[in-house]
Amino acid sequence: MKQYLRRKSWIQTFFCLLSILFFINCKQLELDNQCDPHFSGYYETLLIKILSGNATNHCGMGLMLAPVFSPAPGHYTEPHFISISAFTPGATIYFTTDGSVPTPTSTPYSSPVSIWRLAGQKIRAIAIKPGMDDSPISEGTYSLLPLKTGQTTSYASGDDFFIGSGISTNYTGPTASTTYPNDYTTFDQSTGILWKSCSQGLEGPTCAINSPGLTGGTFSILDASCTALNSLNSGSGYAGHKTWRLPTVKEIITTADTSKINITIINPTALPGTVDFAYWASTPFLIPPSRNWYMNYYRSDIYLQNTTGYRGRCVASPPPIETLSFTDHGDGTLKDNGTGLTWQKCSYGQSNDSTCSGGGNVLDWNTALTYCSSLNLGSRSWRLPNRNELVSLYDFTKSAPPMIDQSAFPNTLSNHYWTSTTYAETTANAWYTNFGTTTTNLYEGIAKVTNLYVRCVSN
Repeated sequence: MKQYLRRKSWIQTFFCLLSILFFINCKQLELDNQCDPHFSGYYETLLIKILSGNATNHCGMGLMLAPVFSPAPGHYTEPHFISISAFTPGATIYFTTDGSVPTPTSTPYSSPVSIWRLAGQKIRAIAIKPGMDDSPISEGTYSLLPLKTGQTTSYASGDDFFIGSGISTNYTGPTASTTYPNDYTTFDQSTGILWKSCSQGLEGPTCAINSPGLTGGTFSILDASCTALNSLNSGSGYAGHKTWRLPTVKEIITTADTSKINITIINPTALPGTVDFAYWASTPFLIPPSRNWYMNYYRSDIYLQNTTGYRGRCVASPPPIETLSFTDHGDGTLKDNGTGLTWQKCSYGQSNDSTCSGGGNVLDWNTALTYCSSLNLGSRSWRLPNRNELVSLYDFTKSAPPMIDQSAFPNTLSNHYWTSTTYAETTANAWYTNFGTTTTNLYEGIAKVTNLYVRCVSN
């Protein structure tokens, strides 16, 4: 009996040791499993497969990583171009700019895009490759300060040049096309706008060919003249581009210099042959009768017209996306998601409540500068906005005044608001922006002693 018990005990011990060894071996096999994230070679294997373009799933898991934006989404005070990269060779990136989910029918990413063109838009991107799971979606929003107005003199503390807010334009050109050497273009590296160097009707590196034979006419004539550039060079388009069109108001504003009295083009070397006259923009005015905006390079003001014979300079780059968006801070201030500027929600004289109740009050220009610089709101430093900053709030999609997003800026007056920019032709005047429709201008100069409405801004 004792011998039997000893044998039984030995057998139990043997099987116990065997079970322990089996457990250890199984555990070791589990740890060496390349599908186990605890295995030291798991991520190394994953990375090698991604970089080699191996289209097979890794242990049933898709290998596509989310696209990467460069520079990172955020606010910028200098111009940049947005690049979107995929880690997987052969993957195609698709993106949207309206916050919708990107799919294979969305816009394919092909080359860097200027922040200026996409500022304030919610960009979403996905990487897709046949045989692999789609990547996670990346998203981001960029903001960029408006361009400088060109003002070179300060006329009062806190005015446009005194503050010096904004980014500078940076042109390259006129540049002859390598394929069509008689075609000249100018590229604005700050905005990404590609201009035909010369006004319509003129040609050559200094736009001296055909001078002074500029093309003039109604909006329709100049619109057709720009479109006709797409058929030149046996259908390859002027300078090899087939997307020529008239510029939008936002684009043509970038060429204006408020420090000049006439021929107010900001860089006459880069954009030669500009004349002291009006140039059409493609942006329509949605309040009848049908009219379009134009830039007058005699004073750099912008007005409406529909029949007069004006000039034109064409662009070939994609138009900027101009959907305005704002973030309300809940303290009487809100941020423009496109420019990154923070604005006073209510006009001067209105109650600082959710509806900006009250009629608002008016101030002369110097008093408006003082009011904004001394404003105590939201723990910020405030100032009167320059012309480019204030006009960035103008909503060209509106079909009734005031021409501003009233959900963001309730009870805004359909009237004129001061800017901090002095009017170069008569320095006793300053520029205002018109958010009403009783006059046919976007902005104009007026005597600084005039009483106008005020809205302050903060960087």
